[in-house]
Order: sequence, then structure tokens, then C-alpha cells
Amino acid sequence: MNHTQSPAQLIIGSPTVTLRHTIQLLQKALCSNNSCQTCIDCRNIDRKQHHSIIWMQPEKNNYTLDDLEPITRTISFALAPDQQFFFILQQADFLTAVCANSLLKSIEEPPAGYQFILLAQRPEQLLPTIRSRCITQLLSASDQSTLQHDLFGFFTSHKPINPASFLKALDESKITERESIELLDRAVSFWMTYAKKQIQDGELVQYKHTLGKIALFSQAITNPPMPGSSKLLWKNIFLQLNSR
Repeated sequence: MNHTQSPAQLIIGSPTVTLRHTIQLLQKALCSNNSCQTCIDCRNIDRKQHHSIIWMQPEKNNYTLDDLEPITRTISFALAPDQQFFFILQQADFLTAVCANSLLKSIEEPPAGYQFILLAQRPEQLLPTIRSRCITQLLSASDQSTLQHDLFGFFTSHKPINPASFLKALDESKITERESIELLDRAVSFWMTYAKKQIQDGELVQYKHTLGKIALFSQAITNPPMPGSSKLLWKNIFLQLNSR
């Protein structure tokens, strides 16, 4: 892993793909056998148990200063000259402005050997000051897996959905606010791809209907669900989709 330009990296893509990519980067950096996949270091990295890595993600809807306290506690210790230590911030797009500002100095000028890797699906949510301090890598859309969630099919179906089936699935769902935002992003991406196909096929009436769906999901993204309101959000979207 080349850190000569910056001690911080920002990797953009779906959570599953950025996680796997990061694990591979860490194995390459910390494995003495050239990322062999079989040694104790590689196995511990894959399990998120390596002693030279701290994995982080927000406990609730967004990061808090308490969530970032392990960075402050750990980074105060000097490392050996040949030692590396990594802080992995999963869902970095859920850093609040206060939390992001608290990281600026550490990310820009960490003590020797410390590295930061930030994973994000929606980089526009990150402060520009954070993004400017990172080497950014965008994983191509073709490499990203489709978000798998029980509710996804209800909002990407081309056929009418039985309301009772949807309400039962919604009632059984444990969807969180973070998952809702990811699901909204995926729904917009799905229908935008479908809209392009409709234009190519000359299906202009259906295309206009699809644009309405895109607008509905996009509007929801600009007004993300408050804590505890994800199910209400999806119920309202379902009702609006089926009233068109």
C-alpha cells in the first residue's frame, strides 16, 4: 500500500465491495507472505481481529465523538519505526460535522505509521475538508454488488404489489435509517437505469411514469428518515407509488 502521498484514503462504493477491497489492501500491507490469504495475519484481518487495525462504525444513526475516542486514545502512542497501524472508518459518510472536524488534524498529520481508510457510499455527505485530505478511490459500478434487502423487490417491481404482502414484510423488517438511505440510493439507481432503457426502446409514456418514481425516491433522499421513522417512510413511499 502506497502512503507516500497521503496517510488517508477514501474508498467509495457499496458497503460490501468497499469492505472486501479494504480487507485485501490490509492483507497486502500487513501480510509478510505477500497477501497469502492463509497466514494468521491474513485470517485475523479477514475476521477484523488484527492487532494493528481498529475497525469503526457508528453505533447509532451517525458517528459521535464517543465513537471516535479509540482513535484519540491509540494515536497518542508512538509506533516502532517499521510498524503500521490502521483506523478503518466504515460508513464514513455518517460522520457529523463535529466528528469530521475532530478528525482533521489526525488525518492530515498523524504520527508516523498511522493510516486512515474511510469507506463511504455517499461521499457528498463528507465535509470537503475531509475529502481533500484523502486519496480517493472510486470502485466502478460494475464491481459493486446490488444491495440485498427484503424490501428492495417491493420498490423495483414492474407489477402491482399486494399491499398486505408489503405491510407484512415491512412489519417483520428491522430496516434502520442507514439501510433506508442505502436502499433509497439503490432504488434511484435501478429506476434511472430502467429509464435509459425505456428511452432507447421509445417507451415515452412509461418513461414519464418512471421519472415520477425517480423523483419520489430522490426527494426522500433529501429528507432522510429521523430515528425510529424508517418504516413510516417506506409505508408512505409505497402508498404514493401505488396511488399513481
